[in-house]
Amino acid sequence: MNPPKNFHGILLFFIGLSGIFLASAIVLSARQAESRKAIQSLQETLATLNDKLSTHQDAIAKTDFYRFQENVYRLHAPEFAHIADSVFSLSQKHGFSPYLVMAIIFVESRFDRRAVSRAGACGLMQVNYSVWKNELNIDRKKLFQIDYNIELGLIILKGYLLETRGDIIRALILYNNGYNYTGNNYHEKVLASRYCQHADIG
Repeated sequence: MNPPKNFHGILLFFIGLSGIFLASAIVLSARQAESRKAIQSLQETLATLNDKLSTHQDAIAKTDFYRFQENVYRLHAPEFAHIADSVFSLSQKHGFSPYLVMAIIFVESRFDRRAVSRAGACGLMQVNYSVWKNELNIDRKKLFQIDYNIELGLIILKGYLLETRGDIIRALILYNNGYNYTGNNYHEKVLASRYCQHADIG
């Protein structure tokens, strides 16, 4: 029995159609693989962004806490906050550790800006007006002002540090005693202060 006249045509049609379906399936499979890769990449990116968001949220929470803590501290002790601000900025200006300067003020005056010693030294850094009035051209009316007194003290200390060629121990001894060393262990008191636990004094 002979096949119908159009059998070969129909057969070629179905073969062609099968080829088209096969090619479409291959293309679809390739696109699905690409889509899976793209989805995986997006998921990884999303996970990374979530981690970064969590880190930023933690940082914001800590920042809020520190801001609250600082505000409460400033409300509770505004003068001490002013001293700390002044010490930080002036220490940077003159090249000292702010922790060292806080230790000096603690030993010298216990942070009492109105302190006056028996020798006539005044203010936070216990600047002696009679000794330094001409050399530093001191304005006596400003001697008890926080910024002014700390700046004077650091100018004096810096002068001694230059004189001792960077020997902070000798500079501290001179700052407290001048050239008449009395062996009162002043420098040890400064360096033993809790403020100096964080100081890099060189």
